[in-house]
Amino acid sequence: MPRKSSNLLKRRLKIAEIVRKQGEIRVESLCEQLGVSGVTIRGDLAYLEQQGYLKRSFGGAISTAAATASQAVAPPVGAVPNRAAELEMALHCARLVADRDTLFLGHGAITRKVIPLLSGRKKLRLIVNDLQHALLADEFIDGEVILAGSEMIRNRHVLAGKTLDSVVQHYTLSHCILQATSLDATGALSGDLPQLAPHYQRVLDMAQMKTLLVTGYPPPEGNHAPAGQLTQLDNLVTCGAVNGFYQQQLFESDFIIRYSNNECFTWTNRDSTGD
Repeated sequence: MPRKSSNLLKRRLKIAEIVRKQGEIRVESLCEQLGVSGVTIRGDLAYLEQQGYLKRSFGGAISTAAATASQAVAPPVGAVPNRAAELEMALHCARLVADRDTLFLGHGAITRKVIPLLSGRKKLRLIVNDLQHALLADEFIDGEVILAGSEMIRNRHVLAGKTLDSVVQHYTLSHCILQATSLDATGALSGDLPQLAPHYQRVLDMAQMKTLLVTGYPPPEGNHAPAGQLTQLDNLVTCGAVNGFYQQQLFESDFIIRYSNNECFTWTNRDSTGD
């Protein structure tokens, strides 16, 4: 079952969401909404500022978007979403996960944010190849957590190897969520670790539902290791900063917007909707 620390993280995620939606809020208002002391809220705000979710102001907090609005510029090539967008992308992914799913969750900073949001799901089987994912999942997941892989990628907490493939083939994957840096013009998915490309391709081949997070623009031609194809996906989640770049490609590939807000978009393959 989820542990007590889940209450702390849930409260902080709630604060981040409130600040993002309202733009600015006072400590007193957060105390009233969440039923905790001002000392607790200030500690939460200090943590969230350190993590980049918001900026503290005199007596309260403001969203990072509001704090930088007057300096807004077009994102550079290879840009990644800001912290608020990362959280929203994670929320979009968590919304797609059901009780009793056997979920493969690939490595990545945003996929890690999905884990606490799954604390309300019942009897999940979560398969990960990221050591930090596994440690976090032990706190929040109601169900089985399986760490797969036998070869650690140097300077990362990520596993690859034949054992990863064996686990993926052993279980019936009802869902997979992977994080990619980009798509290219042909619809090929690109990740940050080429060693994992063949493993993730196998995951996509095996999973019944396939969800991908896309965080940036395409790399230079030939400078990536394809890990799958857009046509394999059921859902694609991306942030507002890069959504416009892929919009036409997604429409042409018969994807439709399933859910959107100011921060990010969930696209769904029309074939997956039954329409």
